[in-house]
Amino acid sequence: MTNKLNEHLGVKKNPFSKFSAEEELEFHNEIFYEPTFYNTLLDDLQSGTSRFILGQRGHGKSSIIHKLKRDLEKEQVLTVIIDRFDNIGLNNNKIELLNLILRELVTKYVIFLDQNKTYLNKFNKEDKELLSLFIRLFFRTITKTDYENKYEIAKKVKSKNLIIRAINLMIKPANSVIDSAIMISSSLISESLNLNQEISSSSQKEYLSSLETINTNASKSELTLISDKRQLKELLNKFNNLVKKTYYKSSVILFDKVDEFQDLEQDINKIAHFTQDILTDTELLLQNDIAIAFSLWSEVKPILSKKVRFDKFKEIDISWKSKDMKPLMDKRVMYFTGNTKYFENLFENPSDMDQVVVISNKSPRDLISCMSDIYDYQSTNQESEYFESSNVSKGLIKFAKRYDYLSLYPSRTGKNKDVTSVINKILRIRKIEFNVYDVNQTFNQKTRATMNQIEQMLNYKLIETDDRLGNKGEKIYKVLDPKIKHLISRNETQIN
Repeated sequence: MTNKLNEHLGVKKNPFSKFSAEEELEFHNEIFYEPTFYNTLLDDLQSGTSRFILGQRGHGKSSIIHKLKRDLEKEQVLTVIIDRFDNIGLNNNKIELLNLILRELVTKYVIFLDQNKTYLNKFNKEDKELLSLFIRLFFRTITKTDYENKYEIAKKVKSKNLIIRAINLMIKPANSVIDSAIMISSSLISESLNLNQEISSSSQKEYLSSLETINTNASKSELTLISDKRQLKELLNKFNNLVKKTYYKSSVILFDKVDEFQDLEQDINKIAHFTQDILTDTELLLQNDIAIAFSLWSEVKPILSKKVRFDKFKEIDISWKSKDMKPLMDKRVMYFTGNTKYFENLFENPSDMDQVVVISNKSPRDLISCMSDIYDYQSTNQESEYFESSNVSKGLIKFAKRYDYLSLYPSRTGKNKDVTSVINKILRIRKIEFNVYDVNQTFNQKTRATMNQIEQMLNYKLIETDDRLGNKGEKIYKVLDPKIKHLISRNETQIN
């Protein structure tokens, strides 16, 4: 049992079993390692200044996004994270994204009002009419379970709240499935906030497992608002003014995981095209007391910079240094050991820790992922109080061979799948530094074919041209990725 290994290592559970911020929300705040730029970024967003957050995959963009959300909410900033884009078109999508922003903001805010109805006293008649319009147009239909989980109010539910009324007054208790499947609609929310003088018949309906759109009874003239860019931006501004009349001081929208949207196929050109419509809207990004932070793969910037004003809105570059890796991991290990051990205390040999840090290439996610492989090998000997060198060695090879290189290296040649074959060619050369002659000899081919292969390697940034020249004045090429370099040093000639 791995529990025995945890006992000997001195950890309450495996510290390396989860690789994403979303999986670690329960203790994310305790293990978060604050980068030097974090407080500046937090202050900028709080003051209504939009920012771009750029970084390589696995460098902690999502972790920073979730930390920002928590800290902004402490400062009374209405904050939403937008990381799902399933129904957004790939082209000319500004209207769709503006609607998505308003849906997320309105849904969160009216649920806040439902839990804190005293703030409604701050609204005059015109404010309430405007709030009612926002609910009709933008309130996102959700389930009771989503209501409780997403908005973290399960323990705050009182006998007279929206959920209990929905169950007791509108739903027949014969079907046990209903408790979790009841749909919270815009009409039901309006009723809870007493925005309707009469309860409409539509609020009496049962909504089970289907997430179909509910008729919000918005008029035709009202519905035209959601298809006009100018009107949507004006509505966003009006909504923020309404929000500031109550508990909140401003609003922040945090965009994340755009490059993970499946329809974009990890293609940097498609990602850039998907985001440019909204990122080029300077007027939107400069709205008072509304800040937008866009988390993006740094590889996309060169393409976007042709149209997006990075100079005007400033990007925050998430680029860690090797010296950050140990203190970053110290926070994690301290949490899981009850403040009794540091990262280095887990290793039999200090040089093993150094190898793990090097191979992770300044990526927090890769560092944790590598440690997960080492942990798996160490579980075969659960009597040890540290990670033995032999198991570290096995873990390093497994990590480097099974690594998802497809997600790390963007499509530069138009065929992202080619990166695996290119890496295998580098491994077959068996040298961390090589020249054209070495490639010719390895593959028994002429220089012309070799130069095409080297061009591919350069395009993927797997190698670079050294400043030095060889003994005969020839160019020397150096392997860049430490994972590939490690495999070469261990005579591995193929990745999985």
